[in-house]
Amino acid sequence: MERVSTVLEREGDALDVLLFKLVETRLLLEAGEARFLPRATREVERARARCRELDLLRAATSAQAAPGATLRDLAAAGGGPWPAILRDHHDVMSRLLAEIEVVAHQNGQLARAGIEALDRVPAGVGAGAPSVRPVRNAELDRLARGAAFEAVLVSASRLMMPDLVDYLR
Repeated sequence: MERVSTVLEREGDALDVLLFKLVETRLLLEAGEARFLPRATREVERARARCRELDLLRAATSAQAAPGATLRDLAAAGGGPWPAILRDHHDVMSRLLAEIEVVAHQNGQLARAGIEALDRVPAGVGAGAPSVRPVRNAELDRLARGAAFEAVLVSASRLMMPDLVDYLR
């Protein structure tokens, strides 16, 4: 159980980093800082990939302890301090997963709103929030903003974690 708990702690930390990166992206969307969205989206993707790696490690480690068992099953079967420790992991990871879903949904809504706003701006006219940097080509800026919003949408759609959801049931 100690190995399972260690992997769960690492996975919880990775989920926390993913949530942080999603919140960071939401703040950029809310501030109209589309120029930083490609960097933020790459960071979300890296955090998501790390979560996926740990998801696979957790699945393998848990399968060694009890094939097909959920985290609740492991907690119920454990002795000594393990039931409480595993329930704590369950609570933390369930909360993080719920928050990730909410923030990813918010990011998707904000990105869609950004795309809709760009669609309402005539071609050749600058779009979005005022910037401290000069825009040399309004149409290129508009296209870059659109691509950044699209990248956020794609990233948000990839955040499904069905194996983790099943494990936490």
